[in-house]
Amino acid sequence: MSQIEVAQIIDQIKQEITVDSNGQGKASIRATARLADVQDSSLRRALLSAALQPSALAQSLIEQGFSPAALETWNEEIPDMGVAAVIEYYAFDAGRHCKQQARLVCKAFNRIGVRAWMQDIMGWTKPATQPQEQPTTSALPQLNSDCILLSWP
Repeated sequence: MSQIEVAQIIDQIKQEITVDSNGQGKASIRATARLADVQDSSLRRALLSAALQPSALAQSLIEQGFSPAALETWNEEIPDMGVAAVIEYYAFDAGRHCKQQARLVCKAFNRIGVRAWMQDIMGWTKPATQPQEQPTTSALPQLNSDCILLSWP
């Protein structure tokens, strides 16, 4: 699996991603499974197990602060931070079920963040806020054309 193949998968699942007006993204369970290189039915089963007998994935997500009740609601859509946690699990923590594709996706997302990626592919832009007091240009740092400024919502 190469980064080119990962890019093709991302292009194929683009229509299964949404971003709300606050910039929070969601991906379908199918899209999340494709990114992690697992079956969507096994991912759904693992998430639904959270309340009774949590799967290793569900336990990992619960340890990261997701509630069992929340995991059970992810049967169709998974919030962006959940997508990141699922991919990370299959990249590094799933034991013999770790997937090379999940590692490649995880590496790509670590650079920009899942939420930023979802916002980017959906063309989301942060709503304009009322301008406060504008700083004078002399107070702004001078940047050369090679600098890129990134903001995290």
